[in-house]
Amino acid sequence: MRLRGFGTALVLVALLASTSGCMGLIAARETVESLREEPYESLKNQKIEVSHEFVQLLPLNEFTNISTFVVDDQTAEIRIYFRARISFSDTIPADNTTRYVRATLTDSAGNVQWEQDVSETATPLEQQLLPNPEFELGEWDLEVRARGIGETTVGFISDDFDIIVTVTNTCIQYPLVDDCF
Repeated sequence: MRLRGFGTALVLVALLASTSGCMGLIAARETVESLREEPYESLKNQKIEVSHEFVQLLPLNEFTNISTFVVDDQTAEIRIYFRARISFSDTIPADNTTRYVRATLTDSAGNVQWEQDVSETATPLEQQLLPNPEFELGEWDLEVRARGIGETTVGFISDDFDIIVTVTNTCIQYPLVDDCF
């Protein structure tokens, strides 16, 4: 009978030893994972900003910029903020060849999704693009061409503009993790 109790104790010691090392870590990890909250869907914003202030009177300077971003199947919306300030455009007639801001947002298939062509002050404008039924996947281009004048001595004349494109993507957010995947 004594041997039987010794055998049972030996089996228990072997079982406890096998669950305390790496095997024990697996059980502990599974227990901790069961206490963690479930992942949830979240939104992640990417901003593309093109801003410029003209600081020279003559000769007229031309500003050009092409920014690209990727639209994929996780893209939920694209918002565009546009503001242009052309000095004295409310009193001096403007023509669209000397001072202007021209911006075009083109999808990966070459279709123009948004554009502005102004030669006078444009109050802040925000437009939202939604998938219909989905966005064209791939690289999109924001092309900006502008010409203006400005001076920094007195600061009386200053043409400038701001364009901010915000691309909102859906992603999976895991609790206790800062990044969204």
